[in-house]
Amino acid sequence: MWQRVAEDLDSRASEPRTVLFLHDAGLVSRYWDEGGRAFLVALQAAARRPHEGPHGLWLLCRVESSTQDPHLDGSQVEALRNDGELAYLDGGFLTECRGAAPSSPSRNG
Repeated sequence: MWQRVAEDLDSRASEPRTVLFLHDAGLVSRYWDEGGRAFLVALQAAARRPHEGPHGLWLLCRVESSTQDPHLDGSQVEALRNDGELAYLDGGFLTECRGAAPSSPSRNG
């Protein structure tokens, strides 16, 4: 399964300066020991190398405070704290992002 997902992402990430945005990655955690962790680590490693795709990677992980390490449904996500790989976003930022997203067409009209 992970090989197919990686191949699909690789084909999309081959475009110049592609940045992946993973916002609901609980499935990676569900299969952490069956390849999910290796999949995520491979994405992180590729994003750290400028000559490989993807050019960047954003992975949203919910935490209660900025003192916590990022987790996906209980599985710790490794990030380099002092290299700018970790940013804590507050609820206001996320609400603003939702407001900027294109709205879906109305069902009633």
